[in-house]
Amino acid sequence: MKKIIFLLSIMTFCSVNAQFMNGGLQNQRQRQMMQTPEKAPEPNFDVDQYLGIVIYDIEKAAKKSSIKLDSEEGKSFSKILTDYNNKIKQIRRINSFTLNSSKEMVENFQRAVIKNRDYSNQVEVQKKLAEDLKPISETMKTEDQKLDEEIKKILTEKQYEKWLKFNKSLNKTFSEEK
Repeated sequence: MKKIIFLLSIMTFCSVNAQFMNGGLQNQRQRQMMQTPEKAPEPNFDVDQYLGIVIYDIEKAAKKSSIKLDSEEGKSFSKILTDYNNKIKQIRRINSFTLNSSKEMVENFQRAVIKNRDYSNQVEVQKKLAEDLKPISETMKTEDQKLDEEIKKILTEKQYEKWLKFNKSLNKTFSEEK
């Protein structure tokens, strides 16, 4: 009987001691966090990613699609992607003012939210962003469809499936026709 009471008292002591130590560590962490406040991260909105703008690395795309750039098929694949990349760069250059102003608008909204915790203008900012970028988005969509049609003509079915898989991995949106 004495052994059982002694064992229970030791277990109770260990349990209380462990709880006290854990609570002490938590209080210490809380004090450290209050002493060194973290600075909020600077907003960074990527308009290219929002619109799905991709500039292809031709060698990587050929490798992922199992195309040898030395072959005729590879040369035409390379030419198609080079032309596409040039068109996309031109679209970005032409619409640079709209893209920059959209980026600035979203980042200013994010800064205001971090500062004031006021999300009341979020719907207005989203509508304005969608309205401003809709023409660019539609242009991008048509260029992507043209690219896919041209690539489908020169690739085998297996290579085209690999191309689609690679394209999807770049977070691109696909139309229902594929």
